[in-house]
Amino acid sequence: MKKSDILFTILFVFMVNSFAMAKEKQIVDMANRTIIVPQKIENIVSVGGTPAINAFLFAFKKADIIQNGIENERLRKMPFWKHQQWFMPKLFELPQVSSNPPTWTPLFEKLALTKFDIALVNNPISAKNLENRGYKTAVINWHGENSIKNSMSFLGQLFGMENHAKEYLNYYEKIENLVKDKTTNIKNKKTALYLRLDNLSMPMVTTANTIFEKAGVSAASKHITKEHVSIDMEKLFVLNPDYLFVWGKKDLKLAYNNPKFKDLKAVKNKNVFAVPMGAHFWTHYTPEQVLTILWVAKKAYPEQFKDINMFDETKKFYKKFMGKELSQQQINQILNI
Repeated sequence: MKKSDILFTILFVFMVNSFAMAKEKQIVDMANRTIIVPQKIENIVSVGGTPAINAFLFAFKKADIIQNGIENERLRKMPFWKHQQWFMPKLFELPQVSSNPPTWTPLFEKLALTKFDIALVNNPISAKNLENRGYKTAVINWHGENSIKNSMSFLGQLFGMENHAKEYLNYYEKIENLVKDKTTNIKNKKTALYLRLDNLSMPMVTTANTIFEKAGVSAASKHITKEHVSIDMEKLFVLNPDYLFVWGKKDLKLAYNNPKFKDLKAVKNKNVFAVPMGAHFWTHYTPEQVLTILWVAKKAYPEQFKDINMFDETKKFYKKFMGKELSQQQINQILNI
């Protein structure tokens, strides 16, 4: 082979590799794995933790590139899936690529028939299982106090939307500072507990504890380090919080109508509230968590936050970060008013 031909071949290979590299980028996901992802992601699936991951995708206005949905009829009847349809109308028309919760096991036969550039998963094991079959993956998870902020920062890198992520982080910091300024000088902090009254279980304990702390209230469950724990009535009366935040309207009715709860401090003082639910339950792993901090603080300290209108704040949040102009009826449904 002539020297000129060799040089041409080397140059050609270099140009091909450079072109390929230009279409991809290297980032570090939330499992601290270095991954190669497309510069522009046009199709994506969430495999595991789908409701929460969807909420984050909505926060980057990416509902239109999600290629998986919900097929199970029981799941479709759940309120938060109906709410997710506000942001993703095609949700019930797309294949369900993982099993029903809580397992969320990947359904590889469905994935094989679904076109996507990358799969978002919530743990490294799922990522490895998918990568062994040739799929690109990124791990997004909810470990640690700053998981919401970290998730938004990571997705900002993934989508090349760092400025959008920064806007969110600035808003989060603004709310934190506002609440801190209004609650710092309160000497007798209120106590609060997040609970499912129907089965006396505490979902997302550490997330709820973080929200309460940032809202300037004391978490009655702050000594509990395990997630999704159950308690009995005796333990509930020992905790006996000033404020009780419950799973939904059914739990709210249960608190006030079932005589076994009538002697709880929160019930006596009419301080039981159903947690808001938008793209996800606000007290769970969702970018809406920032609104929860403000909502809890306003419930616990109404006098200090009388200038805050949660309806207006909620409307602006969904418009700015999720690109959705919600109706009065929809916001009322979210806030349970």
